[in-house]
Amino acid sequence: MPHRTRRFRLGLAYLTGMRLLINIAARFVEFFLPAIARGLNVPLERAGDLISIRWAAGLPTPLAMTALSRGRPRRNLIGFGMGLFAVGALTTAATSVFVGAVVGFIMMGAAKPLFDVSAQAYLADRVPYENRGRVIGIFELTWAGGLLIGAPLAGWMIRTSGWQSPFWVLGGVVGAGALLISRLLDRDTGDVHGDVGRLRLDRPSGAFLVTAGLYAMAAQLMFVVLGAWLEDSFGLSLVEAGGIAVLIGLAELAGEGATAGFADRIGKRRAVFAGITIAAAGFALFAVTNGSLVGGVAAVMIAYFGFEFAIVSGVPYATEIHPHARARFLSWMVVGWAIGRTLGSAVGPRVYLGSGIAFAALVAAALNLMAVAVFAWGGVPANAIESRSVPDSAEN
Repeated sequence: MPHRTRRFRLGLAYLTGMRLLINIAARFVEFFLPAIARGLNVPLERAGDLISIRWAAGLPTPLAMTALSRGRPRRNLIGFGMGLFAVGALTTAATSVFVGAVVGFIMMGAAKPLFDVSAQAYLADRVPYENRGRVIGIFELTWAGGLLIGAPLAGWMIRTSGWQSPFWVLGGVVGAGALLISRLLDRDTGDVHGDVGRLRLDRPSGAFLVTAGLYAMAAQLMFVVLGAWLEDSFGLSLVEAGGIAVLIGLAELAGEGATAGFADRIGKRRAVFAGITIAAAGFALFAVTNGSLVGGVAAVMIAYFGFEFAIVSGVPYATEIHPHARARFLSWMVVGWAIGRTLGSAVGPRVYLGSGIAFAALVAAALNLMAVAVFAWGGVPANAIESRSVPDSAEN
């Protein structure tokens, strides 16, 4: 099997490293939004709109994947995504004004889902479904890693060299990494190939996409205002806020690790249900902590543990819903996330400024409960993917 070879392990390490860098860019911006807003000389709400623009740039991903994925090597799309990201990051850093940041964020926002979907499909092509939770879980550790590594590093860089400095570094390193892709990733050959079939959404797959959008919106709505809450309520410095981000990143890392360790055993679908429920409980708990720093941080750690367990378990589950159009269905999952995060980025600062952090947390909890209901209503996909591995078969 391709996934047992040394070559595959090397490719997995390469993809994981590149995704870590791309995710650092996605994570530090949100946590240091007040500092970036000051650097761009715009209000917090407008800076939140900048993040919304970035997520909205991922909405055309299905069209791009339809045009580019059929019969083409996954690694070509991976390399294109890396190159586009590098140009966007460097554009953002070089212009140093809001309009330039918009252009750069659009490119980075379009590049990230192209890279993510192509890399996820590359791995899923080579790993059997019953082992896919572990491999995808390892790859997805980079989301928490982006916060754990990126927040302290970006906080230090912004404080010492300005808000543009992380973009210079990340754009340059990812651009250089793209030059190595032909040496480290295999072309698709034999039984390993790009998308070959048509994609037709049905009730279960459509419900899964709506579910993904709801829990993504809930997580983004809160995350985009956490930095402002810490600064406004407790006067934390950039470095201190970075330390809080590390704690949240550890919770996310635990959620991603739970996918790698347990999703294949208990079933991906059960894992998604469990994660969304835990996230709802965590956000609800935050709302009743009365603004306490310790209690609030503990509650959001619970919430983001659950969110990561759900979202990362959902990726291997989604890879087999439409296996002959894998990249295209994953691109629609990215659209669900992008819509949710776009709405969350736009709504979060406004809810926070208008009604406070506790109300924002209650909105996030309600969105997660809606996600549970929609996912249950959708049912198991018609092709009964859960029956393809022993642990998941009990879920039918």
